[in-house]
Amino acid sequence: MPSVQFEERGSVLLLVLNRPEKLNALNLELREELLGYLRKFNSDPTKRVAVITGSGRAFSVGADISSVSDDLTEDLRNSFYPILREIRFSPKIFISAISGVVAGAGISLSLACDIRLASKNVKFVTAFHNIGLAPDTGLALMLPRLGGTKFLEKLLLGGEITAEEMSQQGIVRLSDNPLEDALKLAEEISSGPFKSYSASKRLLNRALFHDLDEFLEYESAMQGYLGTTADFKEGVKAFLEKRKPQFRGE
Repeated sequence: MPSVQFEERGSVLLLVLNRPEKLNALNLELREELLGYLRKFNSDPTKRVAVITGSGRAFSVGADISSVSDDLTEDLRNSFYPILREIRFSPKIFISAISGVVAGAGISLSLACDIRLASKNVKFVTAFHNIGLAPDTGLALMLPRLGGTKFLEKLLLGGEITAEEMSQQGIVRLSDNPLEDALKLAEEISSGPFKSYSASKRLLNRALFHDLDEFLEYESAMQGYLGTTADFKEGVKAFLEKRKPQFRGE
C-alpha cells in the first residue's frame, strides 16, 4: 500500500498521508513519496491547488522515530526541508485539512500550507522535548510568525495547543468537515484570479519567510548537535520501550 495516496480533480490535487496504523508518522518512505508528488505537482502547469490531509485518526504525528538516522542534520536537509520548501516557496496554493492528532513535524507540514482548516477537536502537540530535541522543520520560525508570541512557551517547553487557540490567533480556520471544505475552497481558488493569488503568496513569503533558508541552516546544526547528546539517546530508547525517560541534562 502506498504511503501517500493521490487524487487528481482537474487543476486540484488531493494528497493523503496514508500510514493510518502509525498515525501517519513521517518515515523515510512516506517523505520520499510525498516529496515526489509535490515536485510533480509544482512542475505541472495544469495544476493550481493542492490539498494535504491524513488518513485515519491523525493528520500526522511527525517524524517516525524508528526511521530517524544517526545524523539528524542530514535527515532534515535531505527530506524534511525539501518538502517544506516545495510547499512554502511554490507559486501554487496549498491547503491543509487537519483532523485528529497532529504533532512535531506534522505541525510544520500543516502550517507550511497557505490555508489551514482544522476540526475543533484537533490538538497540536509539541513533543520534541520528550526525546531531548528542539522544535524542527521550521516550526520555531513559522508558528511565531503566523501567531505572534502566544505559543512561545509551548515551543520552549513543549505541550498542547488546541485548534480553538490556533483559530483565535488566525492560524487555522475551524471546520466541521475540514477535507470537504478544503476541497471546495481549492476549487474556488483554482477557478479564480489565480495569478493574483500566486503573486500574493510571493509577497507574503517576502514579508514573513524571506529568511527561512537561513533559519533552517541554523536549526539543522542545532538539531544535529542535540542528536549526539545522552538525553536524545535516552529519549529515543524510552520512547521505543514505552516508558518515561530519565533525562540528566547531558
